[in-house]
Amino acid sequence: MNFYNYMMKNHLNEKSPRGDLARDMKEDRDFPKYKTGKFKGWKRLIKNYLKSQGACYDCMTTFEEAWKEYENCERKRLNLPLLKE
Repeated sequence: MNFYNYMMKNHLNEKSPRGDLARDMKEDRDFPKYKTGKFKGWKRLIKNYLKSQGACYDCMTTFEEAWKEYENCERKRLNLPLLKE
């Protein structure tokens, strides 16, 4: 599952910073979303996109937290060791 789909599935309807990010991602027709999550530079690509759109510090922090959660979810699914906090 890619990051975009992960956020839509897990956070779209939340009243939280992650929910806000998911809704912003859904409303942004240019948000990078359709490549699979195994591209090594995918996190950097999204991070750079958010910065280019003027994302605030809180948004960037939320993205980092959500990405770590996503990555651990994918690692668990693939039976790989989880990242440490």
